Amino acid sequence: MTFHEFENEVKDTLAKYVRDKVQIERYTELILGLYEEGGEVTSIIRRSIHGNFHETKIDFEHLSEEIGDIIWYIAHIALQLDTNLDRIAVANLQKTDINDQENYDIGQLSINEYQQRTINTYRNDLPKTKGERARFLVMGMIKEIGTVSELFGGYRIDDTILDVNMVEEKLGDTLWYLAAISENFGLDLETIARKNIQKTKSRYDKNGIAQVPEKGEEK
Repeated sequence: MTFHEFENEVKDTLAKYVRDKVQIERYTELILGLYEEGGEVTSIIRRSIHGNFHETKIDFEHLSEEIGDIIWYIAHIALQLDTNLDRIAVANLQKTDINDQENYDIGQLSINEYQQRTINTYRNDLPKTKGERARFLVMGMIKEIGTVSELFGGYRIDDTILDVNMVEEKLGDTLWYLAAISENFGLDLETIARKNIQKTKSRYDKNGIAQVPEKGEEK
């Protein structure tokens, strides 16, 4: 599956109440959601630290779901900015790997290929143990999400000009960390994306209307 295919699958899964808002309020809803999901991934990984009062083993199904939700938010923020997830992913590869200046055909970068190429751009000083590496990577992820939030926050609160190019770059960096976290735990980013499509499509129809489950059902 390519990033372009994923984006096409989820583009109609934005809730109507968000669609109906003016642009600046749509931005607000999406950035708050991105921040929330980043917090979920952080919590899952942080609570796996030995000795933590809330210590618990990582629920990889839950972790995968939250990573998928972040990718969903990145895709929808990109759509609101009149760019696309594919462009963001390609630009990130070309930024992080100076040897990777391949001219990708638009819409042809697969999620699996992106994850594999991410490995080539790991820093040499990454922690060696899986747990320490996970915490290092999640710190990077929240740093990038924080920068995206700061950029939109300045636009929303301080009436500054939105630096769209910087937003795109930081969304790409966030995506890089998601791929790295997934790789660290042996998770497949494409599988994560496919499950997100199934989940989000079950929640809203193409008009963005919530599909409320019958009593006793959960979605």
